[in-house]
Amino acid sequence: MNTLPNVDTRRGEYNPPAPDLPPAASPEKHNLPEGVSSSFAPPQDKQWFILRATYGRTETACEELKKEGVRIYMPMHSTLKETRGKKKRVQEPLIPNIIFAYMTRKQASGFVKEPAPTASYLKYYVDKTQPKESSTGLNPPVTVPDNEMENFIKATSVLSGHVMMLPKERCHYKSGELVKITAGDFAGVVGKVVRAAGQQRVALDIKGLGTFVTAYIPSDFLMKI
Repeated sequence: MNTLPNVDTRRGEYNPPAPDLPPAASPEKHNLPEGVSSSFAPPQDKQWFILRATYGRTETACEELKKEGVRIYMPMHSTLKETRGKKKRVQEPLIPNIIFAYMTRKQASGFVKEPAPTASYLKYYVDKTQPKESSTGLNPPVTVPDNEMENFIKATSVLSGHVMMLPKERCHYKSGELVKITAGDFAGVVGKVVRAAGQQRVALDIKGLGTFVTAYIPSDFLMKI
């Protein structure tokens, strides 16, 4: 499936596109989008790239990636919007203008480099902490390891108004130990326990982008791993 994240499921929720993986036996068990498995052997030549679209061109970029059969993922969250004095809960991108795309480096270059038509509004999200590549003269693109992306998809597939992306410095880590959430909407998610926005949550660091934090997680729902 290459469904864009703004397509409603039969429950009225959003069903983000899943990576190019074999379907799990029971995706509902971990609140995963269909097609995400907890154990898989990803194609060795594909990676999760983080792409940045210029303002207002995200939907166009998604459509162009979709035309070429690229798996894309855009995490959504639930938020309240006020229109004409009335508040309404809507679904919006958790990280505006950011698209996660699962493809080869060669495929990715075909979208972000001239003379590709998409190159004017679609760029790599680059890692400025790393030296520039000799082949391009630019900082290397940020990629997310498959296991980390699977965990991120699992966490962000819960449409909640209480999740957020924060700078790492705004998260107060209780310890450096990894924990697994054992119950509730975020069951199966792995991360570190933090205190953020006055509540105990579980955090997942996404290199270069920031830290995703879940909604409140009771201590009884946490298991050290």
